[in-house]
Amino acid sequence: MSSVELASRRVPWRAAILGVAAPGLGQLYSGRPLRAILIHLLAVSGVLLCARVVFILSRPSNIVVPVAGLLLIWLLPLGDAVSCARKAAPNYRLKPYNHWYAYLLLIVLVGLEQEATRSFLHARLAGVKNVTGSMLPTLLPGDHLYVNERAYTDHEPQHGDLVYFRFPPNPSVTFLKRVIAVGGDVVKIEHKKVYLNGQPVPESYVQFQYANSLPLRDDFPPSPGLLEHLPSTWGIDPAWRRDLLGFTRTDGLHVPPDRVFVLGDNRDNSLDSRFWGFVPRVNILGRAEVIYFSWSAEARRVRWDRLGKILK
Repeated sequence: MSSVELASRRVPWRAAILGVAAPGLGQLYSGRPLRAILIHLLAVSGVLLCARVVFILSRPSNIVVPVAGLLLIWLLPLGDAVSCARKAAPNYRLKPYNHWYAYLLLIVLVGLEQEATRSFLHARLAGVKNVTGSMLPTLLPGDHLYVNERAYTDHEPQHGDLVYFRFPPNPSVTFLKRVIAVGGDVVKIEHKKVYLNGQPVPESYVQFQYANSLPLRDDFPPSPGLLEHLPSTWGIDPAWRRDLLGFTRTDGLHVPPDRVFVLGDNRDNSLDSRFWGFVPRVNILGRAEVIYFSWSAEARRVRWDRLGKILK
């Protein structure tokens, strides 16, 4: 067999390596350009679909299905590339694209495409890892969340949403809390019980740690006379102390337009709208929807039972 023939043969393991480098490249190596384009488009579409499935299905399917889908997206094109190489003619004649520099160029272009895909997903999803104890028991320290940054593109935050936002007193810091009231609502807290527009709010997600009652924390908004004498050590923001009276009426705190009032689920241990005020609508970055990973630092293990949990 001549060196020309050896150089022209399609080698399955080479097709597999090229398929790993870029979906469809193994098919191109084997002289199937249209098949290569189709495989590549299906792979990209499959990745985007798997990202979307996380928010559609219920646990554990919303984790198992995307993982299985991504595995298939990687394995099936690889197997097809090997099959195409085996079926190629022994005396395969090289095409213009069957050169190392063409493969290298395509790998670079696919790398740029993958970066664009990551940017596309990042524009719609954000990963949050800095979960604190203020959202217990809904969220645990070590929970990693997917935040849908497109959640409020065509509608406003709703009561009960877990919103990810820039902290109003310091926009360089991000917080995650639960929306209790939106613009136009009247909110009041009496003996730890939240009332919205005069009606009690069912809060199965809340936990309390202390039996004692404190103004501002458990009875809100505080009376004008009490507000003046609240010690600064209680954590109330000075600007909020000045502004609070302007939003307070006899029936409670009136939330202005384009603002939301948020609280932590760990109600006795959360610095939230009671202490520093409303969250402007423009500060809200998205809605937390899914726990995609959870790690217990104390037990040094993955909390498998929390993976894929849909947040409500």
